[in-house]
Amino acid sequence: MKKMNRICTSLLALLIVAAAVSCSDTSTDEGSAVTTGADTAAIEDTTAADNVPDRLAELGARDLTGQIYTVLDSNPNDAMHINIPGDTQTGEIINDTLWSRDAFMEETYGVTINYEQKTSGGSAIVRASVMAGDRDFDFVIGTGGGDMKTMTTQGVLANLCEVEHLSLDQKWWSSLMYDSLRFNDAMYFTTGDITPTMYQIAACTFVNTKLVDDYDLDCDFVSEVRNGTWTWDLVGELSKDIAQDLNQDGQWAYVDDLFGNIGCFSTYLIPGCAVDYCTFSEDNTVLSLAPITDRTVAVCEKLQSVFPQKSIKSEGNDFSQSAFKEDRALFLTHITESAAVHLRDMESDYLILPVAKFDEAQEGYRTAVNLWATAYVGIPLTAADEQTGFITEAMAYWSYKNMRPIAFDLTYKAKTVRDERSVEMLDIVFDNLYCSFADLYNFGGLTSVYWDVLCTDKGIASEIEAISGKAEGDIKNFMETWGQPQS
Repeated sequence: MKKMNRICTSLLALLIVAAAVSCSDTSTDEGSAVTTGADTAAIEDTTAADNVPDRLAELGARDLTGQIYTVLDSNPNDAMHINIPGDTQTGEIINDTLWSRDAFMEETYGVTINYEQKTSGGSAIVRASVMAGDRDFDFVIGTGGGDMKTMTTQGVLANLCEVEHLSLDQKWWSSLMYDSLRFNDAMYFTTGDITPTMYQIAACTFVNTKLVDDYDLDCDFVSEVRNGTWTWDLVGELSKDIAQDLNQDGQWAYVDDLFGNIGCFSTYLIPGCAVDYCTFSEDNTVLSLAPITDRTVAVCEKLQSVFPQKSIKSEGNDFSQSAFKEDRALFLTHITESAAVHLRDMESDYLILPVAKFDEAQEGYRTAVNLWATAYVGIPLTAADEQTGFITEAMAYWSYKNMRPIAFDLTYKAKTVRDERSVEMLDIVFDNLYCSFADLYNFGGLTSVYWDVLCTDKGIASEIEAISGKAEGDIKNFMETWGQPQS
């Protein structure tokens, strides 16, 4: 177990954050953000401006001297998905901000934050601990489609809805997941600013601004998003005349052709259009397969039309590493992680936007997520008390107020995001993170069917009808076993 040896005072910790947030002069050296001490100031309190309550004030003072709060980071990709600080401050913004957060917690409340990291077997470790009645961990970070789903079906995670102090409908947690991953008044995991990997999991659309200029496209993208008019009709209109089979071989390929739209991933597009695979009863006690409506059909047909190229030749991640990065795609829909991984050294500028809505009548944007990143959090059953809720809520809120601006203004802006307006757009992206039970459990192959339909010219109604019996059976089994220990 790693025990963080605090060598900095809370004053120093806050100065580190203040310098990072307010610095006006940043430069990069091999991708690392560097701040100049001459351009620092105190963190501006934006609580009133963004209409977010001061949660720390609401929680009030508390003396937890001598208490230890242990976090398990069950992380198969710890080099990329950084959720815990190292043994020392390193100058890397996420690491040092985590240090600052933990120093704040220790200085303000007296609690010591400990970490243990496992690159494999994390869910088994938690299960063994809980089954033995031990409190080895107070908080767990893991993959949604792996560890967290597994621990939920094993019945070893606490119902977050019953943990005192957690405000799961607030911006430092995913409020849309609170709506969509809560069944029968129980919710066992979510995501939020408490884990920096949250900033890597969100679906978004990248806009190649060089191609926008080259094709003289008259569109104020940010205003369209702000006005709620960033829709797939608009995307289709802007991209309809872009695609070209550049080598005229009759085969579409990411490595050598030009595209209007790439990234036809149903897991990001269908939720973004506010299509629900399943529906809840009014009292949240019954989950049912959603009927295929005229709107569902229209969404699928619209997406088929704005991603007209089918059977595209692809190798690995060349849709981003080749086509978009080399200025041969106007729009790329993928996840925010691509900015830092695939587009880090892209020469042309790009803008990051939320995934488009189906139409202007759709209420708000939805941001689907990558379920296989280590960005999902829960509380072991043996640690589900008021004190755990207090510490967890305080860390989450502090992260929202202090880490998110740093992730935007330095990590994304200096390293990857090439347009200042993307900071505002990313707020919209991260404020609307969404995941459903169907995304997690793929009832009857629901999500796979939608993927197949978007990649072909098949009709959604007949395809869903073909698997409806299996899907309904899977849903029934889910309702019977949700949160219950399995042998």
